[in-house]
Amino acid sequence: MTDNNLTRNNIIKRVDHKVSSKDEKLTGLVLGTLSVALTSCIIFWFIGNPQRFIEHRLGINSNAFDYPIAWLFVILISFGYVFYTSKAVPFVGERLFTFSWLKIIGIWAAIVSSIVEEILFRQALMDWINNEGYSVIVQIIVSALIFGLAHGAWVLLRGELKVALPIILSTTILGGLLAFLYIISERHILAPIVAHILINLMIEPWLMLSAISQKWNVKSFKDK
Repeated sequence: MTDNNLTRNNIIKRVDHKVSSKDEKLTGLVLGTLSVALTSCIIFWFIGNPQRFIEHRLGINSNAFDYPIAWLFVILISFGYVFYTSKAVPFVGERLFTFSWLKIIGIWAAIVSSIVEEILFRQALMDWINNEGYSVIVQIIVSALIFGLAHGAWVLLRGELKVALPIILSTTILGGLLAFLYIISERHILAPIVAHILINLMIEPWLMLSAISQKWNVKSFKDK
């Protein structure tokens, strides 16, 4: 066996997994702009009726913890999805416990995006479908599908079908789990909001950065 073969078969080579400053700044700009818009929505809702927003829209009320099984699922869903994402997108897995200026923006985005998305995709959408007389199963499926498509639409618009499909599939599954959580919480939205925040706190801004830098599957090391 030649030295070249030994090198090729037995030596683990480092892969360039660094991202450019330009990609980091663009990620910060995207998440920052999104966070400003979503924060504005939250402030608008709050000013309109503070008590209703806190007790109904956020679900922070005396009944929020009446369903222990729902809070058990909060833990299972959030940690399970973070684990899945860290394996499916190694770029994210490597950075779960990394802190930087970009992470600060990611924390902001995690909180406000989770609140707004749960109010829209779970509370508003599912309650509307329920009022139209459709079953719980239909509510969960529709909520999951729209949630998944909404998260994959921006990638589809770039024509990256191979990237978009896994995103749509994984976020559709997450949407279904959060919709299920909303149902077993007896339509108290706080549990889904907390689960969603926990997930986003861990995987953002790295998931967005991986998309912008197109380093979805890049690890620090790999076998050659």
